[in-house]
Amino acid sequence: MTRQLRAFVLAVEVVAIAGSNCTKKTATGPQFEETVLEEIDDVLPNPFKGFVTWVGDENPIYDTKLQYRTYEWRDIEPEPGVIDWTEFERGWGDIALTGRRVGFRISACTPGSGNPYDIPEWLVQEGVALRPYSVDGHEGLAPDWDDPRFLEAHRRLIMALGARYDRDDRVAWIDVGSYGFWGEWHVWRNEALAATQATKQAILEVYFEAFPTKPKVIAFDDPFAVKWVTSRGGGIRNDCLGTEEENNWYLYALSQVDPGLNDQVWKRAFITGEFCGGYRGAMEGTLERFELNYKFIQQTHWSFLGPAGGDLRPLSEEHRRNLDKLHKTLGYRFVLRQARYSRSVKRGGRLDITLVVDNKGVAPFYFPWPLVVYLTDSQGEVALQRETSMDIRQWIPGRHVASDKIEIPENLSPGGYDIRIAIHDPAKGKPGILFANAGRDQHDRYVVGRVRVE
Repeated sequence: MTRQLRAFVLAVEVVAIAGSNCTKKTATGPQFEETVLEEIDDVLPNPFKGFVTWVGDENPIYDTKLQYRTYEWRDIEPEPGVIDWTEFERGWGDIALTGRRVGFRISACTPGSGNPYDIPEWLVQEGVALRPYSVDGHEGLAPDWDDPRFLEAHRRLIMALGARYDRDDRVAWIDVGSYGFWGEWHVWRNEALAATQATKQAILEVYFEAFPTKPKVIAFDDPFAVKWVTSRGGGIRNDCLGTEEENNWYLYALSQVDPGLNDQVWKRAFITGEFCGGYRGAMEGTLERFELNYKFIQQTHWSFLGPAGGDLRPLSEEHRRNLDKLHKTLGYRFVLRQARYSRSVKRGGRLDITLVVDNKGVAPFYFPWPLVVYLTDSQGEVALQRETSMDIRQWIPGRHVASDKIEIPENLSPGGYDIRIAIHDPAKGKPGILFANAGRDQHDRYVVGRVRVE
């Protein structure tokens, strides 16, 4: 870091300590200008973070950008190799319009589903054995996970899902499911139903083969599976948030896999989950046990929460403040603190720009979305648009300084231009992430300064 840049960062820290929220420009010498940018406290409808509802449901308060569904295998493949895509995508809505991407899980055994068993009837007719279980007041029949016929049919299903959804921008992430009760990788109090390690690995492998690019998470209940998935870049799902005992159990389970696992996985993959106890558990977890769960989510670096807890209607002003605070903390929250940029630049030269950004959330943004710089004229028209080399995936919680040099074309008309920035959603080719700053224009870009082109 140069002496000038080090002084610039120090100046930003002094401004932050002073508590200034104003947008102002300060002179730093003949070559550069600096702009201090105003922070806002709004809840922002950003992608891949916040609250998650069930597919087709809406949060009564927030513009949420994630929805979730668990699919019983028997409901989506009525005949061998015939997947009911209409049923699978029922309730998704127009995601290109709403931005409400989907996460999903496949379950082959869902206690409480209302079905005696949750694999397709044709698979039972092919001879896959069913074995009785009893858990949480529910009784039913689980498949023999080790049966080669089960594994082969399961492989075909997951490969077909991957062929359709691995590169589908409508899908946000995949739960690595299929095994255990609710696809959660446990057979609690029914240990005689457990699969062999070879079977577990076969199920895990097909998910990673079918979905090589899509983010994947797995429930934390099976140490072998958690180690296998996280060692290959996958994340973790905790489906039992809520009480001190439950939260401590999660940390203990991770420590048995690797004492450093809680501090490692979130830096490269999603951590997510929901409250135990459905609606009641979520209400208690965001009211009388809010501070306990808020600190736990900070400690374990969750990106999003739900469906249990993802669609609550606040019961009081205090409850609303709790939910606002939680939503803003989940995942990432980028705040532009200051911009430093060339005061003027010659055509054919380069515009130097440095940004100081705070991530006030608890996790990074995990996708290589580009930060784009625009020069706009006095009418607001774009005269220049360039992707920078700044890698927003590196903006883990804390302060970051990012710099780049923007090539100015020889044929750009001389004059004064506003410098605007935005983070683009590559699937749409336009801004897709909001900063927690004032000054957003109608295209979700932010003015950070002004430069003269000579």
